[in-house]
Amino acid sequence: MAKTIIEVEKQTGISSRTIRFWLSKGLFPFVERDKNGVNYFSDRDIEWVMWVDCFRKIGMSIEKVKDYINLAAKGKSSAPLRLKMIEDQKALIKSEIKKLEEIDKKLDYKVSYYKNMIASHEDTINPASKDYEGIMTLKKKIKSAK
Repeated sequence: MAKTIIEVEKQTGISSRTIRFWLSKGLFPFVERDKNGVNYFSDRDIEWVMWVDCFRKIGMSIEKVKDYINLAAKGKSSAPLRLKMIEDQKALIKSEIKKLEEIDKKLDYKVSYYKNMIASHEDTINPASKDYEGIMTLKKKIKSAK
């Protein structure tokens, strides 16, 4: 059964405004339109809406998504090119995940630091604090420990 944009929005959680924008960019060439200009989405069209949403979320440009859709319309012969596009995008995502994991580790350290600071009531990294341990203080502590 064909569905309107509002019904697609309810089913997918993707805003009708976004779907309309994508429609205007030619990302759903197979969506049927009635004589009043109302777009009707089949179940397959809704799958495309969800794939376009996924592609956009992973940073694929509208032009690349459009290229992918045009390739898909050519059938099996374009499968190697589509595979390459997805593999390239996946490599970019893996790189981004690695960067985010590094940031996550740094944030874990910072969270731990602040939890310790709150527990000890000492602020050793704030130069305005009486607890501040600048490099000179640390050097003195190291020398006196020898």
